[in-house]
Amino acid sequence: MRIRTVKPEFFVHADLADLEFECKLPVRLAFIGLWCAADRDGRFGWNARRLGVQILPYDDVDFGAILDALHANGYIEKYEVEGKTYGCIPSFNRHQVINNREQESTIPPNGETHGSLLTLDSPKTGSLDLKFKPDTSRTTLPFDSVEFAEAWDRWTTHRAEKKKKLTPTTSEMQLKKLKGVGEARAIRMIDYSIENGWMGLFEDQSSIPIPEQRKPQTSDQFSI
Repeated sequence: MRIRTVKPEFFVHADLADLEFECKLPVRLAFIGLWCAADRDGRFGWNARRLGVQILPYDDVDFGAILDALHANGYIEKYEVEGKTYGCIPSFNRHQVINNREQESTIPPNGETHGSLLTLDSPKTGSLDLKFKPDTSRTTLPFDSVEFAEAWDRWTTHRAEKKKKLTPTTSEMQLKKLKGVGEARAIRMIDYSIENGWMGLFEDQSSIPIPEQRKPQTSDQFSI
């Protein structure tokens, strides 16, 4: 483990907070821990058991699920080289100042291009603007109605506008969550989350009916 820098802005990172609330895992602390586990180029071995012992030794959590959540939302990348699995933090070099005496990375870089389909815009400017184009061809919606399809389209557009694209894994997790609450509540959750500018799907707690509490019976009720 290595000494790394944590900027004050990290603690008010709304998207990371939304992710933590959504998956109910300590992703923020784990993400900081990954900076310390990563080498000077932001690379680390994708070994959930070992990383969990290093970063959250006293927490009874599935660190593999934490890695999957961070990966699904674009905070880390996962790749393989010669049959071995590694991870890297794309934003690492923008936020860390590395001591020159730190050992050079022994982990091979990620040589693949990630992010589904790419389109090239503004070819006349001299620099290529690579924009993410989500691949939704394999997305299976849990409800067949036009209303839900339109709601899901609003959600994917919202995420794209916030520059927080939906990955296939995130889509699958969120659609499973929506399926569990039923179509009407799912649509309300989508619109409520968009209205509040959130990256995760949350329900308006004030709209959930509270079951009526039955009063305890007393001996007076049975008196003759």
